[in-house]
Amino acid sequence: MHPHHELTIRGRRAAFLQCLPERSAAGQRPLVLVQHGFPDHPHSFVPLLKTLADAGYWAVAPYLRGYAPSAPAVDGCYDLVELGRDLLDLIQALGADRASIIGHDWGAIAAYAAAALAPSRIDRLIALAVPPLSIFLKNLPSDLRQLRRSWYIGLFQLPGLAERRLKADNYALIDRLWRDWSPGLPIDPARSDALRRLFAAPGVAAAALAYYRHLLPRHLASFRRSLELAHRPLTVPALVLAGEDDGCIGPRLFHGSAAASRAPLTLEVLPGHGHFLHLEAPADLHARALAFLRP
Repeated sequence: MHPHHELTIRGRRAAFLQCLPERSAAGQRPLVLVQHGFPDHPHSFVPLLKTLADAGYWAVAPYLRGYAPSAPAVDGCYDLVELGRDLLDLIQALGADRASIIGHDWGAIAAYAAAALAPSRIDRLIALAVPPLSIFLKNLPSDLRQLRRSWYIGLFQLPGLAERRLKADNYALIDRLWRDWSPGLPIDPARSDALRRLFAAPGVAAAALAYYRHLLPRHLASFRRSLELAHRPLTVPALVLAGEDDGCIGPRLFHGSAAASRAPLTLEVLPGHGHFLHLEAPADLHARALAFLRP
């Protein structure tokens, strides 16, 4: 496995993978953060990190808070504001003033949050498999197919049952979600084993479920500040990529994405692909990302 590095952010251990061009020091190249989602980890993005490094970028892929070896949230908070702050704090901790962000799934949500909190510190944003948050909230109630796709979010709200269901049969639910969300992507036994080990690490399963539990008003203060942040318009250039066959978030949820932005926003739906675009269409994604990141 690719080695990870650690630093402290707001008193909490944060871990990340890093790729630098040969003979290049950190801080001398444009910084790009690549944030994974659920149920995934930064190692899935090593090919993208290498592509970015070869193109002259300083590529860094953090673990989401609570995903070992990153420490869980000290206050138990996993709302949108905290996820955005994590990325902004990482930029500062790495000694950079600004960065571009590529985020997938919850990583895309964190990227949107960071751009809403501090747009002057984000150069460009690439969101994979998640539309702008205000558009998601607007389109969700009228899309019955999407409500069915999101069954697992309801399951994850149930204390005790959710934990047992996630851990059952050695985390078999992880493979099920990967199959449902990316039907054309074969299950890789090595990747599956690595993810099972990750979620079996102390605190990781609880943290992963906490992300979803902060989506509902049971955490009223977190819910209110997340909702306010989600409705802020994008003010940084964005590229939003969706898979036509995504079994997690269907393409209809992306309709009207440009209306959520006051900066140029490009939405592209990739036919024949599902949720995990970085593994289903790596060459296509890498080419699109490099073309978009270059001014």
